[in-house]
Amino acid sequence: MFRVLNALLPRHKPFCLFGAAGVGKTSLIHQFAGRFSNHIHVDLNTPSDRVLFEQESDPREIIPALSFIKEKEIRGTGTLITLDEIARCPAAIRWFFNQPEPVRSKPTRTGGPLIIAISSVITDEMTALMEKGTSSIQPLYLPPLTFEEFLIETDDLPALEAFRQIPVPNYAYERLLNYFHLFTLIGGMPEIAARYLATRSFSGLKTIYENIGQRISDSIDLVLNGKKSRDLALDVMQNSYPFAASRISFSRFGNIDKGSREIKRSFHALEQSFLLRLVYPLTDSCLPVKPDLKKFPRLHMIDTGMVNFFSGIQRPLFKVTDMNSLFEGQIARQVVGQEITASGLYQPGSGSEKPSPDQKPAGLFSGYGFPPAPLYWTRSKAQSSAAVDFVIPFEGLLIPVMVRSGEPGRLRALHQFVDSAPHSFAVRLSSEKPGIRQCKTLQNKTYYLLNLPYFLAGKIPEHLSGFIKYVGT
Repeated sequence: MFRVLNALLPRHKPFCLFGAAGVGKTSLIHQFAGRFSNHIHVDLNTPSDRVLFEQESDPREIIPALSFIKEKEIRGTGTLITLDEIARCPAAIRWFFNQPEPVRSKPTRTGGPLIIAISSVITDEMTALMEKGTSSIQPLYLPPLTFEEFLIETDDLPALEAFRQIPVPNYAYERLLNYFHLFTLIGGMPEIAARYLATRSFSGLKTIYENIGQRISDSIDLVLNGKKSRDLALDVMQNSYPFAASRISFSRFGNIDKGSREIKRSFHALEQSFLLRLVYPLTDSCLPVKPDLKKFPRLHMIDTGMVNFFSGIQRPLFKVTDMNSLFEGQIARQVVGQEITASGLYQPGSGSEKPSPDQKPAGLFSGYGFPPAPLYWTRSKAQSSAAVDFVIPFEGLLIPVMVRSGEPGRLRALHQFVDSAPHSFAVRLSSEKPGIRQCKTLQNKTYYLLNLPYFLAGKIPEHLSGFIKYVGT
């Protein structure tokens, strides 16, 4: 994320940093502020900071008023103004998002301050203002730590260097696998990871998990009106964790006695709070990406550590050696989906861009600069339940990715995808060491399977390049 922020710095354009409560947005921006000579931090959680926007009628007076109240001078482009938790103040939203260019107190030769916002939710008003097409505000999304970032935090430089090698050396396999199991167990929330790595103890983590969960619960108030709606959303939230990386139905989800329309509205609010993503499947084996919104979606939670804690399954995970053997591979799919999303594998140009005007977008964040949710595939046949766990756009192709152990002959959904695909490449993630196998589908089509340990889920494209060149020769 620092690379993204640094790339924006020379452009000096405002942006809003979105992300769930607890992913470290404010801490990151405070580090980013070190690039500036002056930082004005506005905490819109507090009434005293909100009142400025609520009472000031002239937008041009906001910046001079901030300078006066915070007792910090405006030093042109050397000043950073941060509007923290902007969703708490609708007047600040309208002032910030409704400007085609940043509001300047007084034009200067060196330009005005850089104004950025931080938000733990994306409200309907924010979405509407961005859809107008007149705002210059760029949305950025901060996910939990990736496995690579987690390795950086361990200060194990040899392990990090080995992880970045292609292929990963055999001597580093066991250590990296152990780190990945730890990462899967505690998750990528920065405060959790920092506490564990500092103490090497699970003592004290319970309080931090509960605090993050409560902060996410509190953020739901910003996107729903009415106690009944909020209570239902919290009920859906509590029932969501055990269904991570599983296909769901809105009808009586979690045995909640409410209609599917009400349940779906609650899920939408949870998406707006960045707790989860609803992912609809693809039924085509080639680009462009066209999710089928008539099929049941798959539920992906923001963080595997949160899933483990709130589902009460941390203990079974503690000594597991193959995550695919636990809960039918559910946790392995969840952490792989988290890695694929956080590592930004769906980049512009891969076929995952904003849908055309005549194509209905799949999901809340289509076209707003947020990373698309981890794609998966199923047959178009109505009663089909078999699925390819993930598909990744790569050099004009859709590459199937299975998170499975065992012999390739058992991967029936993968065979169905490969038989219909215009290529013969596939990836399998498991606890096994890297390798390449030549296989045949049930229809006798030859294909090549790249086996990767699941700690490389965020590095699939880097390994695909060499794999396709190798098997193509």
